[in-house]
Amino acid sequence: MMKQSIRKPRITKTRENNNLSRGSERLKAARASLTMRASRIRLAWRLILVAGLICLAAIVWLSQTSYLVGLGYDIEKMEKKKVTLERQSTQLQAQIAQYEDLKRVEDEARTKLGMIPAKKVVYVKVPANQAERGPEPINSTSAQGNDWWRDLLEMLPQLQKPVAADPNQARK
Repeated sequence: MMKQSIRKPRITKTRENNNLSRGSERLKAARASLTMRASRIRLAWRLILVAGLICLAAIVWLSQTSYLVGLGYDIEKMEKKKVTLERQSTQLQAQIAQYEDLKRVEDEARTKLGMIPAKKVVYVKVPANQAERGPEPINSTSAQGNDWWRDLLEMLPQLQKPVAADPNQARK
């Protein structure tokens, strides 16, 4: 009988050990499951981040490419406009040369304006001292228009007589 009593406690210890080992196995399995889950979540986030970066790079590349294509079209338009403006410039220069032709000017003067060539040419001698001085300056009072009629009378020496029509002298 003793044998039986001794065996019973051993059985309970092994059951407890089995229960403990089962619990620790469950904990280990739960830990393994959680670590696997966490690593899968990290991997998923990394993949999402990489995909996002690839999408961002693609968007930047596409925007730069479209901008460059737009600049290419603008350059093409400007080159066409340049060619057109150069053509117009050449045409205008040819037209200017045509209008500056002396034979054409003479024909226009005769036909449209009724002019004829001069038969007698008159040359005016200018004294050397007057040619060096240049034209005489305009009187400041005549430039202002205050006493223009006095300047006119000074030009006509034979008519210098006191004039009563001066409004300044009539008041005094």
